[in-house]
Amino acid sequence: MPPPDDSLPHDDPRIGTVLSERYRLDTLLGEGAMGRVYSAEHVMMRKRVAVKVLHSELTRVPEVVGRFEREAMAAANIDHPNVAAATDFGKLEDGSIYLVLEFVEGRNLRDELKGGPVSVGRALHITRQMAGALAAAHALNIVHRDLKPENVMLVKKAHDPDFVKVLDFGIAKVPLDAAATPGSQAGSAITRVGMVFGTPEYMAPEQALGKEVDNRADIYALGVILFELISGLRPFDDKDELGVLGQQLSKPVPRLADRVPGTVAPEAVESLLQRLLRKEASERPNQALEVARALDGLLAQ
Repeated sequence: MPPPDDSLPHDDPRIGTVLSERYRLDTLLGEGAMGRVYSAEHVMMRKRVAVKVLHSELTRVPEVVGRFEREAMAAANIDHPNVAAATDFGKLEDGSIYLVLEFVEGRNLRDELKGGPVSVGRALHITRQMAGALAAAHALNIVHRDLKPENVMLVKKAHDPDFVKVLDFGIAKVPLDAAATPGSQAGSAITRVGMVFGTPEYMAPEQALGKEVDNRADIYALGVILFELISGLRPFDDKDELGVLGQQLSKPVPRLADRVPGTVAPEAVESLLQRLLRKEASERPNQALEVARALDGLLAQ
């Protein structure tokens, strides 16, 4: 999780309170449209955790509650070292819903990219871990649908300064049987054809068109991130979001050096990027595990 933001309010009434007699909220880490994220401690286990609390007024909006529950179900069921795990989920007396997540202390990949492109080897290492996380999710028929640098943290672990943690499965496509819990909103229709979810710059063409998506949409997003890591820019960019989507739908995928002159990468990396970023989902790799193995081969070189 990112360090506390000084711009956040310091008069949060939940700070210092104990949720469900277990989680003492110590610091406000961030706030979004759906809720607030706190650094907290399990008072009996003395363990640091992150607690996400849904805004109380949103608990009356079924679609928002469903999204929150999807994140809980996805993060709780994906058992992989590169996924930030969910450990608890509950409801408070005032109706607010909370989600307890593994506390991740590190650097956000978006912030890391502000320093410019990274070496090809480092880019492949980071992307390989994301592919492993996706493979674990896809094995459970869970599609992230919003993979982007903002949802990836780099933490220091042992001798690896770039150990990846994938976050935020809030708009994940989750199987109905995995999402359905007693009284759950998520057991209803989770996704509908024609609805567009995700972030335009990382969105696969079929996702942008509101078509049914599968794990190949995540594979496309993975390709965009790899491209951005190596070149410093996404393959398609435009101040107008519709411009980005239009380019993704109509323009050929550029080579790294065409996008950023002077960028040098092995031909095998260029070839992999072209496969990941195919406009037709049927032309991309079917499985994230296949991508992970391809990345292993490139790293071995």
